[in-house]
Amino acid sequence: MYVYLSMSQKKLKIAILGDTLANGGAERIHSTLSLYFVKHNIDVYNIINLNDITYPYGGSLINLGIYLKNGQRLKAKIQRFLALNSVLKQEKFDFIIDFRTRTKPFTESILNALIFKSNYIPTVHSSNLNWYFTDNNKVGEKIYKNKKAIICVSKAITKTVKEQYKYQNVQTIYNPIDILAIENFTSEEVLVSQESYIVACGNMNSDIKQFDRLIDCYIQSKLPQQKIHLIIIGEGTQRKKLQNYVQQQNFDHFIHLIGHKNNPYPYFKKAKFFVLSSRLEGFPTVLLEALASGIPVISFDCPTGPSEIIENYKNGILIPAQNFDQLIQTMNQLAMNSNLLNKLKLHTKQSVERFSVDEIGKKWLKLFSDLSKY
Repeated sequence: MYVYLSMSQKKLKIAILGDTLANGGAERIHSTLSLYFVKHNIDVYNIINLNDITYPYGGSLINLGIYLKNGQRLKAKIQRFLALNSVLKQEKFDFIIDFRTRTKPFTESILNALIFKSNYIPTVHSSNLNWYFTDNNKVGEKIYKNKKAIICVSKAITKTVKEQYKYQNVQTIYNPIDILAIENFTSEEVLVSQESYIVACGNMNSDIKQFDRLIDCYIQSKLPQQKIHLIIIGEGTQRKKLQNYVQQQNFDHFIHLIGHKNNPYPYFKKAKFFVLSSRLEGFPTVLLEALASGIPVISFDCPTGPSEIIENYKNGILIPAQNFDQLIQTMNQLAMNSNLLNKLKLHTKQSVERFSVDEIGKKWLKLFSDLSKY
């Protein structure tokens, strides 16, 4: 008997709000949790703002992105608001979980005043809190006061939210990964012509992942001399610019930007190690996925996230944030020291078992049960 059945005999109905179901980390978590909830007999509605879907999902889909036509932005906003209001009133959800970025004070104030009631659960997926509490501090301090819970994806984010906005209704639930699915996906055959390579992966719509700096670090490292390539998986508006930069440096025979992959895990599995060079993160699921694929990770110690995943010199190596010289040295060290590489590999999969969707999913079910007692 699952936790949520103790709160009542009726089937739970929840809505998960998202910007899209494609490409990003928060979107991947939306996907994973929707499948988990459906598996546990919860009625799930996925409501997305933009018509962009590459991830699988469990339950029904309400795509508000269909209203975005011909540049009529104001009309589309009104139509999306009315459609969202209608479905929330009609379906009477037990809980509404919000994975969207929420930057606009006026829009979020209206939504919270008119349609998001006490069963609304905002989630926070980045150390850049303006993305989730709006860019107006006064609004950020008040907007969620009447909500039963605010969920942050790392302990460091939870601590900062309490300090900055004075909320007490805040708790941490880590991002989950489907370890069994990843293990199955890693067995898929992919054509990788490079015999030896390291890998990075992420969205290329901004400079947050700092792929340009990673490319520079790779060029300055000893890896090209050792015929160890760099593969970067991901898509976005900056990909062409990055590709041009690689060509300008005459390194396109060693650095490969291979675009988005629905299944990146076989590429992870065959790599020597994974590198995360981000300027900031929330709780980088991609590190969990790389570890679950059986490879060690190197990561900057961003303000939140990596230090709660990486056990230094056990399953990976943490580097002081933005210390690119040390990133180069550590890449050299791990690439050239097979004993260290093999030692770290021994602990990769075991280290992420606590983040399995079954373990994290239970925390969500318990949250639903606890909140229903209020």
